[in-house]
Amino acid sequence: MIKTREEWIASTREASLLPNPPLEQKDGKWIIARRKEAWEALGPRIFDDYLDRFRQIAIDVLRERDPQFELVADERFAARIYNKTLKHSDQLRKGVAETLALLGSFPQYLTSCSHGKAEATAAIAVSEILKEADWVIWASVNAHLPMLAEAAPNEFLQAVEKAAAQEPSPFVEIYAQESGGVMGRNYMTGLLWALETLAWHPDYLTAVIVLLGDLASVDPGGNWTNRPANSIVEILLPWHPQTCADVSKRKAAVNTLLHEHPALGWKLLLSLLPKTHAIASGTRKPTWRALIPAGCPEKVTNREYWEQVNIYAQLAIDVAESDRSKLTQLIDHLPNLSGAAHTRMLELLASDKTTGLPEQERRPLWEALVHLATNHRKFADADWAMSQEAVAKIEDVASKLIPKSPTLLYGRLFTDRDFDFFEEKGNYEEQRKALDKKRQEAVRKIITASGVDGIIEFARSAASVWKVGVALGVVGDPKVEAALLPTHLLSSDPKLQRLTASFVRGRFWAKGWDWVDTVELQRWEDEEKIAFLSLLPFTRETWVRAERLLAAKQPAYWNKTSAESYEPNAADLVFAAERLLEYGRTQAALQCLERATHEKQTTPTDLVIRALRENLGSKEPPNTMDQHALIELINWLQGNSETDPEKLFQIEWSYLPLLGRYSGGSPKTLARRLSEDPNFFCEVIRAVFRSKQEKKPEGEPSEERKTIAENAYRLLADWHRPPGCTKEGQFDEAAFKDWLTAVKHSTHESGHFEVAMSQLGQVLPYSPADPYGLWIHKAVAEALNAKDAEAMRSGFTCELFNMRGTHGFTAGKEEREIAAKYREKAEAVENAGYHRLARSLRKVAESYEYDAEREAKRGPFG
Repeated sequence: MIKTREEWIASTREASLLPNPPLEQKDGKWIIARRKEAWEALGPRIFDDYLDRFRQIAIDVLRERDPQFELVADERFAARIYNKTLKHSDQLRKGVAETLALLGSFPQYLTSCSHGKAEATAAIAVSEILKEADWVIWASVNAHLPMLAEAAPNEFLQAVEKAAAQEPSPFVEIYAQESGGVMGRNYMTGLLWALETLAWHPDYLTAVIVLLGDLASVDPGGNWTNRPANSIVEILLPWHPQTCADVSKRKAAVNTLLHEHPALGWKLLLSLLPKTHAIASGTRKPTWRALIPAGCPEKVTNREYWEQVNIYAQLAIDVAESDRSKLTQLIDHLPNLSGAAHTRMLELLASDKTTGLPEQERRPLWEALVHLATNHRKFADADWAMSQEAVAKIEDVASKLIPKSPTLLYGRLFTDRDFDFFEEKGNYEEQRKALDKKRQEAVRKIITASGVDGIIEFARSAASVWKVGVALGVVGDPKVEAALLPTHLLSSDPKLQRLTASFVRGRFWAKGWDWVDTVELQRWEDEEKIAFLSLLPFTRETWVRAERLLAAKQPAYWNKTSAESYEPNAADLVFAAERLLEYGRTQAALQCLERATHEKQTTPTDLVIRALRENLGSKEPPNTMDQHALIELINWLQGNSETDPEKLFQIEWSYLPLLGRYSGGSPKTLARRLSEDPNFFCEVIRAVFRSKQEKKPEGEPSEERKTIAENAYRLLADWHRPPGCTKEGQFDEAAFKDWLTAVKHSTHESGHFEVAMSQLGQVLPYSPADPYGLWIHKAVAEALNAKDAEAMRSGFTCELFNMRGTHGFTAGKEEREIAAKYREKAEAVENAGYHRLARSLRKVAESYEYDAEREAKRGPFG
């Protein structure tokens, strides 16, 4: 007899009242409490024809194409709004997939079915669901792939292998659907979890590793950490393996990966070698299928760990021996290799096959060994440092690889990582000077061996062209100077131009203005003079020479100079700012003025205001301006008694987006004006909010109107200075009442009363206490208690909630304390005669009490 829904619900409710019920209701949904026990108990009632019908249902349900993929990626989070949802619920799909897993994992409980029927049903269903599936089907069933893998491992692996071999593979398109951010999606996670699950069983390990390699080979990378290459590492980590396969099986899997995906296999080997610090998140474990045999150890013994590490190290050395370009990467792992692998690696590096390599190929090996030895000598007292004996052996091997060519020998010195060459901790300035001398000696030897052309070619190949140029400048070889100046000041070759620029800087630092005045600049072209002068310090000495040498073309210098205002002992920055403003370099002028004010140089306030105003209309790229400098200048104007208040008012309004509460600046003049001038407050309210008396305007507001509204909104949002507060920190009751009366009158007329009162209410929590003991000034309490102050009280309580800010989980303890505080405050104001305000405060307390009760029932993670 077929039961109605109501009859099923009635029977279910009766069953749920039994001791240890098989069914439970949670959040309005019925769930099977003990799925395996229910499967065992009900298995005998299932027959072959049931399985045939279920197989077709499973195929129809799980092969359905998710309509969300008809939307563009950015709209899929709103699939329900667009009515692009699956016909069957997530709960039903999950139940069907889990039932397939139970069929494949526990067929023995279906005693009324033909032998092998349950396993065959699961296998056929999985094969049909994934048969010739395109990316949409794979993505649609993504969440249920782990269950399908448990239902029929061999059929699942076969389906993944076929899909990965397709041209193009559907997985390429799935990767393309990946998106980041809060609403980002990833449709590969289920497949990775499914493969990780099967990797626990020795029979499937190699197949899984190769398939993950196939997936990694087409992985374009992304923001999600769930990636095939990461899964391979997690599965095989020697200290935290996520497989029950023995070591020989793991080695076979790695060898197979090296054969089919050599580059990925090499990266895997490096990831499996010992590290000083490492973390692991673990992989998915099977839910139903017994893929983890009984007795599979959860932890690795020390002996097993080093057995695995030695295997992977030996494999890595085998690879590097056949491809010497990989030796450099392996050198970084030398300190952590086991004794046998460490010794073999050093022997390989010292062998004739390696020492006999061309110098160009030996150089990176020598540099890597020298860097390693230097680092371990420098930090010899660190726990991770090798013994001095081990370091000496590495240095001995390095000496056999050292190149003889000066250009190769000294190349390692010219990088921007000076610290790497310091041989001890401390005395960094002395070591930097010693390094500079080494660099200078190096360029001398290269010039001697290879001439000017040789040093230029050396500079081209150096990691830091700048460091080579500075060293050359200090050395000051006349032939080099003649080759570089002025020929390459304006070179189209960026490396040559940078080399020449750094040569000028280095020469100036070594010899100063005496050298500058020996350079025959008069014979140069004007563009060359300008380029040269722009490389000199941004000081008056340079400006005087620019005026003398360039005459009418002097503006070109001011347009080209980098205007580095942070030169040591910079002076005359106000003069420089004026000239930069004259030639349209507003942002450089502002940087000079910020430094001038910081150095307490006499700076006219009107000049700072002019620069800030002109910056608003500047055509220079906005990202070149240091916003901190702008805020510092506005802060300086605010603290300067000579600043014109009206001009400062305009500056604060124009730069309001920069003056947020977390920026280090604030619109002090505007905030004061809001608190003191009721007309200005009403004007700001009208700029943001539409009057109740107006109809909604047609069309979009102008950009200017939008900007005004945005600025006005920011000002109100950051306004915390209540009306009536004086500069001295006192509270003027009469001023507060006059301000409030004027605002009420004006906003009643304009149709902005409620919203104005709400905004005012949001600033009143920052009011001072009453001098006679009440926690809030009585004038403010009276205003909040007025019959027409409902909107004001609403804004007041809203800000009270906001003032709490971020907070942690305390199981309701903190919420109860806050509630008690507001009940105490409510009692105080009610006793003082402000019963409406008291009622609002009690509502706040009740809200926190409700939150406390809710928090007490949940855990810290929901």
